[in-house]
Amino acid sequence: MDEWEEIERFRAIVVELELPRHDFSLFGVMCPYCGKTDRIHKLEDPSELGEAPAEYDEIWNKFSPKGELVMCKFCRQILLLSESRGSASPLAET
Repeated sequence: MDEWEEIERFRAIVVELELPRHDFSLFGVMCPYCGKTDRIHKLEDPSELGEAPAEYDEIWNKFSPKGELVMCKFCRQILLLSESRGSASPLAET
């Protein structure tokens, strides 16, 4: 499975599990796909999800060292939050 397939599978799992469950939105962080600045939510760590499939854990562990994993609840894209928390970027490089 290549990186894009893994990202799509991760997104499918996130949608299936109805994540993120956090109501807290990171205001001011713009989604690079849709431009919304009020829809970015932190994704749950696998330890917060007792029912998460092992695949969620595996993909999480692959991408989380690159930065904090978040999701735009408007366009449903999974993103990386920068250390400065001021911007989000696509999970994979083009």
